[in-house]
Amino acid sequence: MAFYVDITRCIGCRSCEVACERVHGGRGHVQVHFVEDSASVPLFCHHCEEASCAAACFSGALFKEDTRTAFDVEKCTGCGLCSLACPFGVVWTDKIAHKCDLCDGRPEPTCVATCPADALSTDLDHLSRRARSRGARAAAQGGRR
Repeated sequence: MAFYVDITRCIGCRSCEVACERVHGGRGHVQVHFVEDSASVPLFCHHCEEASCAAACFSGALFKEDTRTAFDVEKCTGCGLCSLACPFGVVWTDKIAHKCDLCDGRPEPTCVATCPADALSTDLDHLSRRARSRGARAAAQGGRR
C-alpha cells in the first residue's frame, strides 16, 4: 500500500504529524514542510521500488518487503547512510533511523485517516480524478474570460 498527497488541499495543520507521533510512541515519521507562505507539504517515505536507502544500508536494517521499504530497528547501527541516500530526505536518524512504516498492521495509515482536509489518500485514482476535475474547472474558467 502506498499513499499520496494532494498538496492543493493540505492546510498545514500538522494533524498527520501529531497522529503519526501518537501511534509511534512520540517518534513521528511524517513531517510537514512549509514553502514560504504559499504551500505546505507533508513529507514521508515513498517506499521506492528501487530503494536507495535500503541499498546503502550495510546492516540490512532497511530492506524491501513486497511493495514497501521495511525497517528492522534491531539491525540499525545509526550510521546515517540511509538518510544520506534517500533522494527525498525522509529517512531520519537520531541514534537510529526512523521512517514511515505505512502504519504496518493497520487497515489505513493513521495520517491518512486523520487528515481533516482529505489531502492524504491511499487511492491514487481518487486523487487523479479530483486533479482532472480541478484542471477542467480551471480551463473552463479561463475560457470564459
